[in-house]
Amino acid sequence: MPSVPWFEKLSVPERISAAKEKTQRVVDHVHYLLELHENNAIVLYSPTLSQQIPKSFAANAFNVFQQGMHQFEIVRLCALWDTAGAEKENIPSIIELIDDHDVIEALAEEMASFWRGQGTGILNPPEDAELANLERMAIARSNEQFGQEQAHKARASLRQAIADTHAILASQRHASIMNLRDKHLAHSLTETRRERKVGPLPPVKYGDESEMLTVTLPIVEAVHCWVNGTSLSFDESREIDRKNAKALWEACIFNVTR
Repeated sequence: MPSVPWFEKLSVPERISAAKEKTQRVVDHVHYLLELHENNAIVLYSPTLSQQIPKSFAANAFNVFQQGMHQFEIVRLCALWDTAGAEKENIPSIIELIDDHDVIEALAEEMASFWRGQGTGILNPPEDAELANLERMAIARSNEQFGQEQAHKARASLRQAIADTHAILASQRHASIMNLRDKHLAHSLTETRRERKVGPLPPVKYGDESEMLTVTLPIVEAVHCWVNGTSLSFDESREIDRKNAKALWEACIFNVTR
């Protein structure tokens, strides 16, 4: 008899609590991944450093440095897209927890309740008590309506994030980049289980990790918004990461004698 998946052993409140905790940790992991990515945008994908290295023994060391930076970004990206598990802080684990009608409805109701519970105080209430009561009722109706609109957005956005995640997990790019991680970065294998099952996979191309990161960000933003109830945009932090990387690498000067 097959065992029950780990997430199905949890109640709806337990699934939501676990999803909230994992989501916050995944956000932290993405922030670090963005820092790596913006550094690699200069170290690996621009001539800022490489054009300073002449043909020399030093070039060999620089190549190792570039490869190490690139490979570690791939490792951290793959960690976000590894298989789901109760102990894992990654996107598939969050999706397994929330990919349930009752969980989505509970999260939507959580959002509606938040706005329903907003105060109905009036900044400059009229002296007429009846008129003041009408204004409070109007505010309450407005909060209720807005809450229902947010609940509808939560349902739609979470279902889209779930669908997008499943599409990525089923993609050729995901299979190839995970296979690279398993075969050459995490282990040294002649053949992976994935290759034994489906046969040879297309090699990972430079830039595939950037494409994977691009589709990762909106999923994490959506999940954080509707699971943890806080809007999030990685654009601002990414711009800071880019400025920090430029501040270092564009001021870095190599003086290599042949």
